[in-house]
Amino acid sequence: MAIKTDVGDYKKITHKDFEKLQLRVGTIAKITLHPKNPKDYIILVDCAGADEDIQVVAGIANAYKINELLGKQVVVLCNTKPELVEGEESQGMLLISHAGKKPVLLTTDKKCPEGAQVSAIMNGECHHFGER
Repeated sequence: MAIKTDVGDYKKITHKDFEKLQLRVGTIAKITLHPKNPKDYIILVDCAGADEDIQVVAGIANAYKINELLGKQVVVLCNTKPELVEGEESQGMLLISHAGKKPVLLTTDKKCPEGAQVSAIMNGECHHFGER
């Protein structure tokens, strides 16, 4: 039986497109409230594979308290171009889903090493993609 999804052809990507994404597991090391927007946190994520921690500005203050996030492992898109968010640099993106209107961070179900690559599995084979 085929699983139906509503993704549309415009959203489908190839394996080569997926290879461009540098997804890593990181551990939230430090969090501060954004000085200009109380809905945003400035989050430092330890992605040991990178030269330094990755700073992400994320609008999740209404969904998580700081003490809930410290030490949590998250999935980070590391190879985005840095952008300024109300004067603070955001160097990556945290992957989320939603429960109703609240964001839910994508995490690991077991501890992974900081900087571990996120790979894909298809037809029983794990695909590891090289660095770009």
